Amino acid sequence: MAAPVLDLVLPAMSEASANLIGQRLRQRMSHLHPHIESTVSFVPEKGRCKAPRIKPSWRELVLIPVNATHLHYSPPQLARHAEDIHRNHHDLAIRIARPTGPVPALLNLVDARLRLAAHRAHAQELDSLVLSTPDGGDPRGAAMLSKLTRLWSQHHHLPVHIATNSGGATAVEEVVAHLRREGRRHIAVGSLWICDDETFRAHTHRALRAGAELVSASLGDDPVLAALAFERYCSAAMGLVSEPTESR
Repeated sequence: MAAPVLDLVLPAMSEASANLIGQRLRQRMSHLHPHIESTVSFVPEKGRCKAPRIKPSWRELVLIPVNATHLHYSPPQLARHAEDIHRNHHDLAIRIARPTGPVPALLNLVDARLRLAAHRAHAQELDSLVLSTPDGGDPRGAAMLSKLTRLWSQHHHLPVHIATNSGGATAVEEVVAHLRREGRRHIAVGSLWICDDETFRAHTHRALRAGAELVSASLGDDPVLAALAFERYCSAAMGLVSEPTESR
C-alpha cells in the first residue's frame, strides 16, 4: 500500500516568491524521503487558497500546516481548505496534521537572517529586538511564543517585544513606535514568518517606516522546517483513518 501523499500547506498567497519557497521545501522532502509523494498548497489568512492538483491514484492525503505560530490547533481556514478538497474528491481520505509550530529551533533561523540583515544595513549595534509574527497563534502557540521571546531576550541580553500582523497594540508599527518613545534607536525586527509574500512585505514596510533599523527575511525553505513537517506527517499518517477530514 502506498504511503499517504504529503501536502505542505504554506500560510501565504500563491505568488512567485511563495511558490519558490514551496517548491524548494518540496524538493528537500523528496530528496530525503523519495518514497513519499509530496505536493504544496497555499492557504493564506485572507485571500484565495490554492489546492494541489489531485491525482486519480491518490487515496490518502496528509495536510501539514507549515506554520510558526500555531502549535496544536490549525488555523480555521485550513479546515475549510480540506473540506473544499474533499467536496471535489469524495474518495480521498484527508487528515490534517498538527502545525509545525513555534519551536526554539526557529530562533536560530531568525538569528541567522537577522545577522545577514544587519550586515547588509551596516548596523553596528542594537538596543532592542522585536519578534514579528503573522498572528498570535492558538493558545499553546501563544504560550510558546511568549517563551521564545524570553529565551531570545536572555540570549542577546536585550529587551524583546512581540509584534503581530493582527493590528492594535501588538501591530509591528505600534511596537516599534513604543520602543522609540522609550529612547530606543537601534531596533531590529526578527521575522517568524514562513513566506515572503505581499502580506509580509507590507508588514516589513510598516516596521521600517515606524523606525526599525532593520527587518530580517522570512524563514523560507529551511531544512529545519522540512524536518518539522516530516515529523508531523509521520504522526498524522500513522493515525490516518478513512474519515474525510480530521483536525488535530
